[in-house]
Amino acid sequence: MFAAPPALALAWPRHVPTLDHIVEAAHTGALVRVLFFGDTPHRLAGAQRSLLAALTRIGSHGIEPLVIFPGPGAVEEAYRAAGVPTRIVDAPPALLLFNKRLLAMSTRQLAEVLVRALAPYTRRLARLIRDEDFRAVHFNTSRGILLAGPAAKLARRATVLHLRGAPEGFGRGFWAIAQLLATRIILVARALESGISPPFRRRTVVVYNGVVEQPPRDRVAARRALGERIGRSDLASSDETLFVAVSSLTPFKGLHHLLAAANILRERGVRARYVLAGGGGDTRYERWLLARRAALGLDDLVHVLGFVPDPLSLMAGADAVVVPSVHHERLELDGEVLDVHGTEGLPRSILESLSLGVPTVSTRVQGVVEQIDDGVTGLIVPPSDPLALADALVRVASDPAWRVAAGQAGRETARTRFTVDGAAAGLAAALRSAARGSA
Repeated sequence: MFAAPPALALAWPRHVPTLDHIVEAAHTGALVRVLFFGDTPHRLAGAQRSLLAALTRIGSHGIEPLVIFPGPGAVEEAYRAAGVPTRIVDAPPALLLFNKRLLAMSTRQLAEVLVRALAPYTRRLARLIRDEDFRAVHFNTSRGILLAGPAAKLARRATVLHLRGAPEGFGRGFWAIAQLLATRIILVARALESGISPPFRRRTVVVYNGVVEQPPRDRVAARRALGERIGRSDLASSDETLFVAVSSLTPFKGLHHLLAAANILRERGVRARYVLAGGGGDTRYERWLLARRAALGLDDLVHVLGFVPDPLSLMAGADAVVVPSVHHERLELDGEVLDVHGTEGLPRSILESLSLGVPTVSTRVQGVVEQIDDGVTGLIVPPSDPLALADALVRVASDPAWRVAAGQAGRETARTRFTVDGAAAGLAAALRSAARGSA
């Protein structure tokens, strides 16, 4: 498992359910105990960081949280370091399979998992929910509600599914079950409503993710630190335009299109450098991506860092953050044709770049248009179009005045539209509403 560094705790205000919080909650209604099921303990990605941000403030909105994890890992360590109450309730190894390995099982294999692993774990969780009087159970992923939703139903408690990305590629049958299990469905963007089956749309509410407001950072110092990390000591004084992409290395993130765009910029004589950071992706895609980088002769310009515990430190030195996610495309990978389905919702790297005052170049997928004011706080291009992406990167590289103005406008957008307290208040309201209703 990945280890979360102690410095990570500094990124979040500590959650402490103080007497003031309890008194405030008493004025607005009884404090509601909610169980949060963290089904991916090993991967601290955007979904997990967004929930963590909200949980650091949710006590003041009348929610008493406990986050349980089916095993140890970086996510549990990060939540605990931020002061969020956590507990590990060990799950059988068969339930700790990720990257859709459970979904890929045969019917017979799934039946064995249901009987030998899921059924006992369901009974155990149901007892915990009843004994500790949790009034609702929150699931941060569709996978999570499939694993632990039956326990909440057995305990006769409300279930809240937090849909943070499009359900494409999840499997129609599994997605139908996930919706059936949900008392309420929180959408992080209005664009996700189209993925909800019509009978369940009345259960939905839109709550934007929040981002911690960032103080101004020393861009030169950030570039110097990044230069040391990638072995380019002259980066702080270089006139190269620096583009940073923060995402897992997985096909739907579209990083292969960023490589193609980087090649176009080089052919046009644009001096630019690219940093790709992120872990927990698809190892086969990562190998293919590195081979593509070598084949294009971009090894000296495109730096792949892997997992970075503090991605904001990279973004702070960038001229722009790039989010080249795809919607739907066919990708040939090592002789095999893959159908790639985009699952973006409200990309966290965009929220973080807005908060830092760094413009974003992103593709037009799901909630991106609800985050970026095209031409004002960033640029939006069609997905799977490396030429359009390259044109946008050229505009960023050639117009420093626009970069400054877009960064300032982005800060204001983050400060007014995507606050952590707003995300916590919206999440709390949905949980309280679900708890008042029937499970």
